[in-house]
Amino acid sequence: MRRFGKYVLVGRISSGGMADVYRARVVGIRGFSKSVAIKRIFPHLLERQRFLRMFTDEAKIASRLVHPNIVQIYELGEDRGVPYIAMEYVPGRDLFLVVQRLARAREAFPVGLARRVVAEVCSGLDHAHRFGVTEGTPQEIVHRDVSPRNVLIGWSGEIKLTDFGVARARDREEHTEHGLIKGKIRYLSPEAAAGRELDRRSDLFSLGVVLAEMVLMAPLHAEPNDLAVLMAIRDGKLDLDRLKAFPGGLRPVLDHALATDPAERFPSAAEFRAAILDPQLDCEPPYTDEQTESFMRQRFAEEIEREIARDREVDAILAAEPPSGESPGPTPPGVAAGPARAAAAPRVVRTLPPPRFSFPATPVEEVSPAFEGSLAVDSLAGVLHRLSVDRATGRLDLVREPLVKSVFLELGDPVFIVSNSSAELFGEHLVARGLLSAKEHSATMDFAASKGLRFSEALLSLQILAPHQLYRYLGEQVRDRILELFTWTAGRYAFFPGLEPPELGIPLDLKAHELIHEGVSERLPLATIRRALDGHLRQPLAVSVNGRPDSLRLSGREQRLLRVIESDAGSIADVIRRERDEEQVLRLIYLMQETGCLTFREAEDMP
Repeated sequence: MRRFGKYVLVGRISSGGMADVYRARVVGIRGFSKSVAIKRIFPHLLERQRFLRMFTDEAKIASRLVHPNIVQIYELGEDRGVPYIAMEYVPGRDLFLVVQRLARAREAFPVGLARRVVAEVCSGLDHAHRFGVTEGTPQEIVHRDVSPRNVLIGWSGEIKLTDFGVARARDREEHTEHGLIKGKIRYLSPEAAAGRELDRRSDLFSLGVVLAEMVLMAPLHAEPNDLAVLMAIRDGKLDLDRLKAFPGGLRPVLDHALATDPAERFPSAAEFRAAILDPQLDCEPPYTDEQTESFMRQRFAEEIEREIARDREVDAILAAEPPSGESPGPTPPGVAAGPARAAAAPRVVRTLPPPRFSFPATPVEEVSPAFEGSLAVDSLAGVLHRLSVDRATGRLDLVREPLVKSVFLELGDPVFIVSNSSAELFGEHLVARGLLSAKEHSATMDFAASKGLRFSEALLSLQILAPHQLYRYLGEQVRDRILELFTWTAGRYAFFPGLEPPELGIPLDLKAHELIHEGVSERLPLATIRRALDGHLRQPLAVSVNGRPDSLRLSGREQRLLRVIESDAGSIADVIRRERDEEQVLRLIYLMQETGCLTFREAEDMP
């Protein structure tokens, strides 16, 4: 637990693209307390005016949308210079986690529950889409991020839409240029994927994708990467074979929602709702409130009990505090005391923020690393191999003063990297590679600054790069920035599970073991490898029973060398003497050892 202004943060609910969401308690007089959710922007984004505007817009838009199927906003505030949004806390789980729970239990998603979820989300969307119409000032709100993570199902059966962070509205501060893509790739409408103007029918397409994936328990698109998914959506391509398992009675509703042409979709969320609730549909009837509550309580019984127990623990700690206005005395056990509030410093707006990371570069103060260590002791190859084998998702921080890099991983493979080095900015990378002229770089920087855009977004808006070029160049840059880490011979690292990149975009098709191979073969100093293997030169080599990772692609010569090693249980010195190529032998054996493919035996262990 930790104090944050007038709130006590009880635990982190999620970590997204620009903010953490915490479960919190607000405490009043005479024993009053209330659970709320606190969305707190990442500290390292505080000088990024575009993110601050997006954060403010979310609070302004959602605070006016008072509806049972929309998470309510209570307050937009700031504590010690960190903006936050206080909102309704919904005890329950998001739709993504519900589907995951069913998948692990090998249960199908009930069609009746799917109909109820879509109907309730339609109610919330209809309210948002029509907001301001009766007053004669329609806001033309489009959510733009209708996806399973933004649909909450409560323990008591309530269903609510949340996160209007990228929503479009007439009077929001941060406007999106045509040609820019907002929202999660798989749930984009064709017009959103093409960067065209959107209206409310785009949200209905996204909800149609959610409906399909709930019932199918699988992604609607099977393309090999997100760029291919984006292109397929943009072109209106859909693998109809994937819909063969979809209930026939519900198929006309789905087809209507997923029409490529917006004119052929439901014209409003109200009509989508009426269609999904049509009693004439030949499929399981929609769940009632009671059935939804029973479904959640049966499948999340342990989580509900833990939350109740945690509430009791928090209440006991808060009850030990003195009433408001009295001397605070000692800090109650379990509550971290925050620093005294300092006078607010004048805010300085910079077009290019200065380096903004310090170790540990974690925006979540309450999150401890799953593991950490020294790069002088543990190799980067070994750390990345461990994360790949564990299929870990989170952030790996690496620090060699004054440099700080954070590598974000998804299921063990890198998807993003941030750095405090200005030399590693994307624009500098493009200019250094001759892919962007200095004049184009300057024009893009000016345009991005004037519009509050990311550099990559400005490149697309100005049509300097096409989407497929941006995707390829980003992948190349991320690869180069990760490979540079293999030149580090000192520093420290820490891995924080579950944390997501601070920038939203298209994930890159990078494989951890391919990067390990390239890093050890081409970037790691030979002197470092010699030091690591020096004590093992005359020990017999042994092949691990675990086998070689599939993505560890060895060259023909490396494969031949490995066969020699595997067929003759000699030492490193023996192999070097036979092959007469010390560097290649040492690099290959080091690579195999760090990825668990080779080990060393004591001489007495030999048969």
